[in-house]
Amino acid sequence: MTEHLTMNTIVHAAFRRTIARFVGALDTFPDGSRERADQLERAWDFAEDEIHHHHDYEEQYFWPALQQTDADLRVVAELDGEHEAMRAALGAASRAMAALPLDPTTATATVARDAVAHLGTVLGDHLAHEERDLEPISAAYKNAPPMKTALRQVKKAHFKTMGNTIEWLKDGADSSDIAGLRKELPPPVIFLFTRIAGRRYRREIAPTWATS
Repeated sequence: MTEHLTMNTIVHAAFRRTIARFVGALDTFPDGSRERADQLERAWDFAEDEIHHHHDYEEQYFWPALQQTDADLRVVAELDGEHEAMRAALGAASRAMAALPLDPTTATATVARDAVAHLGTVLGDHLAHEERDLEPISAAYKNAPPMKTALRQVKKAHFKTMGNTIEWLKDGADSSDIAGLRKELPPPVIFLFTRIAGRRYRREIAPTWATS
């Protein structure tokens, strides 16, 4: 059981599940299936956006907010460099996934699988580093005024897609992830966001994993 101190590690858990799902789906890709390739590409576009948004928000909002406190942030320079490596791996994986609908073969799926697995390694190492060295600091300062301001900014920036993001965070989550999500967002808020604004995820993305 994971004890989630902030929303950050709940998102990390969803990243790990998502990468594992893609690796599994590409391992079992049905040769010649354009339908499955299109389905995986739609799901990948969603996942790619979530990865980009998460790390962009760290750089734009949360890390600058922490710099307004007295926290020891020497680790941020290392994490910032890891973001560049992660973006490079993400770009390679996205190019490989975009090739799949153009040539929906097991050979192309294998190339995509290897690229996604590499991203999983790069991203996984980064997430583990952040959880070990920065997450305790973020948790300790989560109620500091600059961090509260940063959270409001992120919610505003992500408002239009928040329902789909919450549906993604819930999809395949274990009991500790759900408990952490409910601690960060009151259940009525989760319900309203997902029922009203989470239809795209339920309609277009979730079925991808129901068939894998």
